[in-house]
Amino acid sequence: MRKIILSVLTGAFVLVSCNGSAAKTNDSKSYNSKATTDTIVTVKKEAPKDSIYIDSFFTDIAKTIAGIENNFAKKRKLALNYSQQVEIQYSIFQKNKINPISNWVKERQLISEDKKCKTLFYPLAGADFAYANAFFNDVDNYILVGLEKPGYLPNYNSFNNAAIENYRSHIFNSLGVSMKSGFFRTNSMRVQFSQKYVNGTLHSLLFYLARSGNKIRKIGHFILKDDASLRPTFGTEAMFSPGLDIEFLTADNKVKHLYYYCFDLSDVNPKIDNFFKWVSSFGQHHTMLKAASYLNSREYFTKTRNYILNSSNLIVQDDSGIPYKYFVNGKWNINLFGIYKRVIPLFSTRIQPDMVAAYRDTSKLITSKLPFGIGYNTAFGETNLQVFYKK
Repeated sequence: MRKIILSVLTGAFVLVSCNGSAAKTNDSKSYNSKATTDTIVTVKKEAPKDSIYIDSFFTDIAKTIAGIENNFAKKRKLALNYSQQVEIQYSIFQKNKINPISNWVKERQLISEDKKCKTLFYPLAGADFAYANAFFNDVDNYILVGLEKPGYLPNYNSFNNAAIENYRSHIFNSLGVSMKSGFFRTNSMRVQFSQKYVNGTLHSLLFYLARSGNKIRKIGHFILKDDASLRPTFGTEAMFSPGLDIEFLTADNKVKHLYYYCFDLSDVNPKIDNFFKWVSSFGQHHTMLKAASYLNSREYFTKTRNYILNSSNLIVQDDSGIPYKYFVNGKWNINLFGIYKRVIPLFSTRIQPDMVAAYRDTSKLITSKLPFGIGYNTAFGETNLQVFYKK
């Protein structure tokens, strides 16, 4: 019987599979297809000292979700049609959206040496690691926030092959809209991430991590304590915890963390100040806002808006983020890209006349052409992007 072990490491919390505890190469270990994962225990385990350590079990699961060849899929003799379908659609997504953003960021030297920092704060992100990574590939920590639960991994060895195919097809279908439009739809996520096995953002995050060439080192769940420190959770409690930490190894062997936290960022949340204290514990950070439902223009989002303005050294957003009027106080260097002259009908009251005028100002508009599309206005074939550097 293979057990899944929930381990506490020195100063950290992880979910580690037994078979992956000694993995030090990019090759995953073989699997006994008759093994089961129906036992969960809690133990203490020393943190891996090898910087290129990976957990082969979780890495293979991420690859299975992402339709990438791996030992788990081979042992189970999973059909290749899913992988072929994913490869076709993801290649289009990567060619049309992700690669143009990554190349543009490098060519523009969007983040100068004096502005670089180790953390990206991405409120209202949902499972959008792909765009976070495209814009901010150099950070060590990604903090994504959304209203969807993190979820947990099911007992894969209790699945027959038909169940696995159904499971990962649900994941890929849930990502279809985001890959085509460039953003997640809140109402769709509420339904898609509440399925029996696709029960949160974790599955989609693993898809994007694997597709970006990353390997998984640890997966842990946590709760944010009243003093803004983290308490690791295990077993049944972990299944319903709001916090998720995925430690991963990049293709060039850098260790990074992807944090996802299920949290209401409106002013009515009594724990919001404590949450911001936790984000601030990472030190200086960038902020990204994309397809953010114009929430930061609303009165009940004052605390979040003010925190972002006060704490960020760089903000990248489209027009659905913080209103333009908050950046004309002399504290920010303003760089405008793309086209901004309208909003989609759903948000018709959120048009910003002052930003429309600013986009006509050649001292602020860098270029009206962008090699990629993001945000709601892609429905018009238009994209706007604002980059604000704190002076």
